[in-house]
Amino acid sequence: MENITPRTLRLCVIENGLVPEELQNRFASYPAMIERWLSPSLPEAQFSQISPVSGEPLPDPAAFDGYILTGSKHSCYEGAAWMEELKQFLQQLRELRRPVFGICFGHQIMADAYGGRTRRAEQGWGVGAQPYEYADTVPAAGAAFIFHQDQVVELPPGAEILGGSSHCRHGVLGYPFPALSVQYHPEFTPDYVEALVHRYSGKLLPREVADNALSSLEQIQVDNVQIATWAANFFREYQGSVLDGRQQENLV
Repeated sequence: MENITPRTLRLCVIENGLVPEELQNRFASYPAMIERWLSPSLPEAQFSQISPVSGEPLPDPAAFDGYILTGSKHSCYEGAAWMEELKQFLQQLRELRRPVFGICFGHQIMADAYGGRTRRAEQGWGVGAQPYEYADTVPAAGAAFIFHQDQVVELPPGAEILGGSSHCRHGVLGYPFPALSVQYHPEFTPDYVEALVHRYSGKLLPREVADNALSSLEQIQVDNVQIATWAANFFREYQGSVLDGRQQENLV
């Protein structure tokens, strides 16, 4: 049987937040974390990155086969100019049917761009490891790494809840166009979550929240591989339509 080499999938990671400076030597950046997490499940992917949070302009929406939005320390309702430009960019991706996968802040700003609403969660901080439940069409129940204070509180029109937790009901969303998003961080490692908790304990995070987060990391096992497989299959599912669309664009 002839071996068929998968076509290269050009993915662009949109960097919406920066790893704290004192942790960058150890953990690099969020785009680097995402590539380390996803590339074993999607070896045909070629990763690029653009950093609107650092002032870099967004690309032509048709320039890549798919997009991944990182998390951020920022809130998407702050109304910064780069966030408003990102919302417009997301609406263009919807029109082009370019697949996009959002993480944490990415999950929230996608919801806002598509007609939902994000705000500070009444439940307070979610930090550490936490069990998630899913619908039948997505990964089996499992735990995830979380670090967020905001949540999607109103769903965009047509959005479907694919999963959630006791802390975050709208934790995984699917759309009637090529878009998926998760409130948690499948790219994080236990070491990085622990480093963040120690950095912010008693400052951004109340000590009780920080202590509970550290305990959860010891008690709850997280499997990010199943989420990587799910995300990889999502991008593969829409690769053919993106390539066909690109051919049509070249004919114009």
